[in-house]
Amino acid sequence: MILGYNTSSIFTRSEVSTLVEALDLPEAIECPQSGVKEDRVTALCMLLRRLAYPNRLVELEMQFGWEASRISCITRCTSALLWQRWKHLLRFDPSRLTPDALAWFAQAFVAKGCPMNCIAAIIDGTLKKNARPSRNQRILFNGWKRIHCLKYHLLVSPDGIIIHVFGPVEGRRHDITVLRESGLEDILAAHFWGLNHKPQYFVYGDAGYTTAGHIIAPYKGAQLTDGQRAFNEAMSKVREPVEWMFKEVNSMFKFLNFADNQKILLSPIGQFYLVAILLTNAHMILHRPQTPQYFNCAPPTLAEYFRGEEIADEDLDAWGKEAPWEEIDVPETD
Repeated sequence: MILGYNTSSIFTRSEVSTLVEALDLPEAIECPQSGVKEDRVTALCMLLRRLAYPNRLVELEMQFGWEASRISCITRCTSALLWQRWKHLLRFDPSRLTPDALAWFAQAFVAKGCPMNCIAAIIDGTLKKNARPSRNQRILFNGWKRIHCLKYHLLVSPDGIIIHVFGPVEGRRHDITVLRESGLEDILAAHFWGLNHKPQYFVYGDAGYTTAGHIIAPYKGAQLTDGQRAFNEAMSKVREPVEWMFKEVNSMFKFLNFADNQKILLSPIGQFYLVAILLTNAHMILHRPQTPQYFNCAPPTLAEYFRGEEIADEDLDAWGKEAPWEEIDVPETD
């Protein structure tokens, strides 16, 4: 029996056992500060339970049979281990996102009414509201929404997998500024091509972005032609699933929605959100909810997604830009 197994139905008991293997968690999770130790299955259950709903830690004591300080320490350590081990997958995974995969994504978009056969992913940003910090409040204040928040931008493929995340950054930043700081344009320039750089693939964003490089945005202005309006309308329907992904993260991990608990100076709330995205990708693989069904585009298996060695922080940019398939020779046809 797994003590405190109930993770608010995010994953079943058998899926948790499968996940700890796929996530490559060590047999025991030990907190370096306090020395407390927990087996990996219970540690993952603690993390899932904490993120599932905004309970106070003392309310989890009865479920897991440990004091609140131990639960806090183990969940933080488990989150840090998952982020350190798999952060490269949220930068970009060139070993999985090959030219064949991008071509498959483009066809999935076309099948759903996309007027272009070169769109391979959707980009969008999101704000995560947090408690007003005791200092440097202006840095996190977003004047448009009038809240204190952190900002992230995501790249979503039609199989429902979030293939790139950048953040957290200060809530006051504009989407274009976040895009420039993220280095995504360099990643797209290195990878969003077919073999031998034919064809070129693009990502589609909302009106907050501008058309440049590998990014396409809607037509803007008050005097649009009928063709331009038709293009915007068709692409709006194709772009909608990126909003479903924000919903998936928020609905599974409700702890992240309770702003009063998101205290940036006390908790690793940015890391919790990024790990929640990793776990959302795992849930997408195991359950195949709305987005992959809509596009009829199956996600990878857990073994295909969670693979590769840990990438050091200083090597992360190089990992995201290396293309292991660049040197492939395509035989000439008669």
